[in-house]
Amino acid sequence: MNELAEEVEAALAEVFGDWELGMLARAIVIAGILNEDGERSLSVVTTPGVPDWDTVGLCRYGALSIETTGRGFSGEDE
Repeated sequence: MNELAEEVEAALAEVFGDWELGMLARAIVIAGILNEDGERSLSVVTTPGVPDWDTVGLCRYGALSIETTGRGFSGEDE
């Protein structure tokens, strides 16, 4: 999983850099996965070094942002 986390971190850092959103500090990616047998699963990947309490806090903050605005938070003024 470390290799996957490092690849996710590199990809997100590149995208955020290209969009001039700032430097990636930490990230959580929650993805719905559909395997070759058609079975669904949920995958949670964090960038390297993110402690569990930060993962929970970031997820809760993101969920609250979506619940209150219907859009989530992109870091831009609304």
